[in-house]
Amino acid sequence: MKKMIKIVFTLSLVLLVAGCKNDAKLTKGNDTLVSFKNSSLNISTNDLYEELKDKYGINLLIDMMDRKILDKEIKDSDEINSYVDIQVNSLKNYYKTDQEFLEYINNYGYKDEDELRDYFKLNYKRNLAVYDYLESLITDKEISDYYDNKIMGDITGSHILLEINTTDSMTEEEKRTTKEDAKKKADEALQKLKEGEKFEDVAKEYSNDAATNSNGGKMGTFNPNTLDDVTRQAYEKIEVSKYSDVIETEYGYEIFLKEAEKEKPKLEEVKTYIIETLRDEKLASDNKLQYEGLKKLREKYGFEIKDDDLNVYYENTMNNLMKDE
Repeated sequence: MKKMIKIVFTLSLVLLVAGCKNDAKLTKGNDTLVSFKNSSLNISTNDLYEELKDKYGINLLIDMMDRKILDKEIKDSDEINSYVDIQVNSLKNYYKTDQEFLEYINNYGYKDEDELRDYFKLNYKRNLAVYDYLESLITDKEISDYYDNKIMGDITGSHILLEINTTDSMTEEEKRTTKEDAKKKADEALQKLKEGEKFEDVAKEYSNDAATNSNGGKMGTFNPNTLDDVTRQAYEKIEVSKYSDVIETEYGYEIFLKEAEKEKPKLEEVKTYIIETLRDEKLASDNKLQYEGLKKLREKYGFEIKDDDLNVYYENTMNNLMKDE
């Protein structure tokens, strides 16, 4: 199941009806909605509409536009329905009865479970649309460069890990000393390797990785693309049957041994993985792209907001979402 992007739009439970070009009005909007003995206090349907339009209208309008477009672009599927079920059921599990659940979602503006499901479905489709947009930005050169520079075959490897066991209660001096001690032991382990001792023997003596030290630091066979950047880059530089220098990683100080490396897979075998990785990297580096993608999708369908106020609200909303931090 795809990782979900958090797209921030609010579902507002307001009925919007478009009318004339510059200032949308409700049919029979001048009819009295609430009457008083003093008729000057009466509230018309249009009074309510204008109030709701100013406070909630643009959020609902964006939801309505996206729902119409995305229901046309992306058909409902088992994947989407499964996601919606998971989201709804995870909320339901917090409540003993359906009534408690209903009261909870009512407090957040959802009339019933079906309306909540529609909202989850909308955001999932938005997520898919954003992914499509991000992937459309990826060039063949980006794919080729990633393949040439970052894709490797599966590796069989071992490591020696000296953890830096600091705690929040330590003083800065104690933390520094603990880190220096770990580095000193890692350097000692590296020196023993250089003197010809077997990697597995040194790992058993020095490594404090409980998962691997008893078997000589063996990590088994793995795909380096699943590793953190520092570890992956370390394995990229090591020749088969060689070990690395002492490298500081998020886990401590490590020495890596590359025991074997398989031939890298063909581009077509990993192209989907590369595209998804580049897509996620683009979004991580520029969160505004998700809003840009949805904005361009609406523009593709040639939308035009007839109400001048709502049009200004829309432009302001998109500008705020897409402005530089």
